[in-house]
Amino acid sequence: MKRSKRLVTRIWPFTLILLLLYPSFGGAEEDAPPPKERRSWYDEWIFMAEEGFTEQYTGFHVYWKNGLNIETRRKNYTLRIGGKLLLDGGDIASDEELQTSFPDLDGPAMNFRRMSVALSGTLYDWLAYKLEMDFANVKDILDAWVQFEKIPYIDFLTLGHMKEPFSLERWASLTSLSFMERALPTNAFAPNRNLGIRRYKAILDERMTYGLGVFWNVASFEEVGDLPDVFQDARGFNVCARVTGIPWYEEGGEKMLHLGLSYTHLFRDKTDVDMRVRFSSRPESRLTEERLADTGQLFNDSVDVFNPEVAVVLGPLSFQGEYFHTFVNSYQNLQFWGYYLYASYFLTGEHRRYGKRSGTFFETRPIHPFHPLRGEWGGWEILFRHSYLDLNDGRIRGGKERNFTFGLNWYLGNRMRLKFNYVHVYLTDRADPPVDNGRADIYQARFQFAF
Repeated sequence: MKRSKRLVTRIWPFTLILLLLYPSFGGAEEDAPPPKERRSWYDEWIFMAEEGFTEQYTGFHVYWKNGLNIETRRKNYTLRIGGKLLLDGGDIASDEELQTSFPDLDGPAMNFRRMSVALSGTLYDWLAYKLEMDFANVKDILDAWVQFEKIPYIDFLTLGHMKEPFSLERWASLTSLSFMERALPTNAFAPNRNLGIRRYKAILDERMTYGLGVFWNVASFEEVGDLPDVFQDARGFNVCARVTGIPWYEEGGEKMLHLGLSYTHLFRDKTDVDMRVRFSSRPESRLTEERLADTGQLFNDSVDVFNPEVAVVLGPLSFQGEYFHTFVNSYQNLQFWGYYLYASYFLTGEHRRYGKRSGTFFETRPIHPFHPLRGEWGGWEILFRHSYLDLNDGRIRGGKERNFTFGLNWYLGNRMRLKFNYVHVYLTDRADPPVDNGRADIYQARFQFAF
């Protein structure tokens, strides 16, 4: 029985890699037009030399559009330099019970949530790339990948350090989130960035997306340092998949219904201390390092996480929710779960922008950007979210946390906004440190600018 299990464990990732490399659903179309003629770098230089290196084929075009853009005259090479600046500030006040168990929780705080620079672009029409580094977290590398495009059978295949395809809220960019932070269960259960291979593609006239990936479970570059150490210190590997669909889509996304389902399987070894898993979450704020709900490190053979998702946009009004259920295969089988639900309404008539190719939401653009001399005051959005996280099962008493968040967003421009969040926290049934019924109030704001 053990040999069979080991055989299945070894064969599974290679089977998924074959699926990643396999053509899109239905295979290649027989009537598809022949691929566009492509030149190698050598052929391109020969062609330019034969043309006499005229102005048509030399020099660069430099311009500003959501960042600094540099491209060759014929757009064979493009480079975009962008960045993100997110500055948080606020105050946390908790009751006596939480103060006793978490003495560092209370008080005012201010920090850079993100201060990153990103380089991205294309090489001819067959390769895209991105490198993003966050200087707010001791030069931590966020994205470092290359992606093949417009190549039959391997288009949209990505290699490198990137997000795993999982969860509507996790898949969205930090700057496009409605709230300042992701919900409790998203932080606890959804995988983030890892080293691996991924294929993510839109099909059926962009009414559906699918994503598959195999990833090494690695620590951040900030914690490990050099790239060889990242591979050497890998703690098992993950297989991940996400499928989304939009059965209803009208008026360019102003009215729509999004449905999705994600799944991930974590391969581990319960005899290996370095392969333990931990489920925890900050209280939807980066003003503190405390994790009020926390299982601690758990020995395990494998973990399975299921995640259905739904979102509805009705003009300025929208709803979104996700459910997470986690099965831990260990010396004792454990189950943890959580969900969030939220509503959003734009007082100034905007609506949330949806990306059909990515299966998630983008930054909202105000109808009238902030310009007081013209009597225009930007876009305004009010929000409410309820999130729940249950990390209690068997002898594990990581706690149960309920959060209620009220939010207000002020959209000054396409890439600039101010966020205000009030979070009311309930924490119960935690064993270590003991909390029977603790409460906290978090007042926080963020200035956000991206280019």
